[in-house]
Amino acid sequence: MDYLKELARKGIERSRDYPDESFQIRGLWRTDLMFKPNPAERTFDYTFLLVQTFGEGACYCSTIPALAEGERLLGKDCREVEHDYRCFEVATTDAMYSAFEKHPDESHSMTGPARKKALWRSGLVVTEVMRHLETMDASPGRVVNVGVIGNIVKMLSDRGVDVVGTDEDPAIVGTKIDGAPVYSEDRTVELVEECDVAVMTGMIISTQTMGDILAAAKRGGTKLIMFCETGANLCEEYVKFGIDSAIAEPFPFYIFGGSTRIDIYRKK
Repeated sequence: MDYLKELARKGIERSRDYPDESFQIRGLWRTDLMFKPNPAERTFDYTFLLVQTFGEGACYCSTIPALAEGERLLGKDCREVEHDYRCFEVATTDAMYSAFEKHPDESHSMTGPARKKALWRSGLVVTEVMRHLETMDASPGRVVNVGVIGNIVKMLSDRGVDVVGTDEDPAIVGTKIDGAPVYSEDRTVELVEECDVAVMTGMIISTQTMGDILAAAKRGGTKLIMFCETGANLCEEYVKFGIDSAIAEPFPFYIFGGSTRIDIYRKK
């Protein structure tokens, strides 16, 4: 099952209750970034795409083409365009869902510099991890962080949790972050099945690995937590697919100064 195509189908049906102008593509941004919010964190070296309709849809991806490839999308209805690149499909679907009313279980906001928001954001994710470990009676438990975030690893390790990571960045694969070994992304499915909780980024929708991860979690009885800048507007739907907690961070992201909002959705 291609979860993204299913989300697009559901979104188009739901959009009939909203004005057409809510789905007009008004802007596109392709941003290259390097970011290290504090000494405990790795250096993030990424590219992300934003598509703006009613709000912004986002996708982090290593293969985003130059924006000239997306120029034909400007002014078009995001529900009707065809996509040559997965990143545009993710960001456009995410932008479609930005128009819909949402009902998070929790909502948090913080205003301040990025270095402080980095710790605040990681703390929210870790609190959700610990909540699951406690309900599973698995404390201290074993957690795999798919798409390693150094602050999350450190906070979990400080709580006595056994943490491992997987990542596609060759600069950190084979190293240890705060004592946690980092393996290649090729071991993600294996480690998801073995661990009590898996913490992963929203990029699993763009890499088309969500299906494999959900299946591995079902086999292993693993709780799944997603924290999403990619596909933040889709989080309410992710928990319906079987994600246990989906943590949404709509644009503007914590990496920018000012205000950031984080919403938490939980599987019912």
